[in-house]
Amino acid sequence: MKSAVFERQLGHLQDALDTLGTALAKFPKFAKLYMIQGQVHQQLKNISAARASFAAGLRACPKNTTLWILASRLEEADGKSIKARSLLEKARLVNPANDGLWAEAVGVEERSGGTVQAKAMLARGLQECPTSGLLWSLTIWSEPRPMRKTRSVDALKKSADNPLIICTVARLFWAERKIEKAREWFGRAAATAPDLGDTWGWWLKFERMHGTEEQRADVRNKCVSAEPHHSPVWQSVVKDDSHRGKSVKELLELVADALQ
Repeated sequence: MKSAVFERQLGHLQDALDTLGTALAKFPKFAKLYMIQGQVHQQLKNISAARASFAAGLRACPKNTTLWILASRLEEADGKSIKARSLLEKARLVNPANDGLWAEAVGVEERSGGTVQAKAMLARGLQECPTSGLLWSLTIWSEPRPMRKTRSVDALKKSADNPLIICTVARLFWAERKIEKAREWFGRAAATAPDLGDTWGWWLKFERMHGTEEQRADVRNKCVSAEPHHSPVWQSVVKDDSHRGKSVKELLELVADALQ
């Protein structure tokens, strides 16, 4: 896998595909090989080959939710939202009570302009995953502004103070210009789950607007000590080949830029 990633980073895409072909013959149940193969084909604008890679991966590793999501996003990028929805429905049958798959399905509806369908999908997801911090966070932002505070109280109770909800509450205080409250809750969120890179990104973004240089430096230093590895935006920035070799501090700045 690392050999294929290295070839891909160097721009030797055909060499990466050759390495992946050899690797998959030896390790046909290793999901990440199919993921990289599909993504390389996408880079080469070969949609049918990418589709075939993800399909082969799903047959070999049906319990890997990331593969299902990548296959769905490929169809969405190809203008086939109906196919994307269908894949995610199958994914939820094979992997029940998975909040990541429900969140992706909500995203498909939002991106295709179906606000009502997105809210209905969220409600269904919360029925199946009633303690999911991810789905509760999406629910809070889907509400009209006056209802968000009430929703956040419900979410904190139902999700047992999930760090995603704590970060969401911090952002709500930020939106209300309650600066000290927001800072306090960002600190709580980061302390509760220091491995979530997006939380550090939101906190730095907040301090860029409302903090001193000393406060921004404190967030950067704490993030470097935590060495986060997870969260959607953090991972997308880290895995971008153009960011290869960047430090945690540099990645944090890029994540803060990318968050919206």
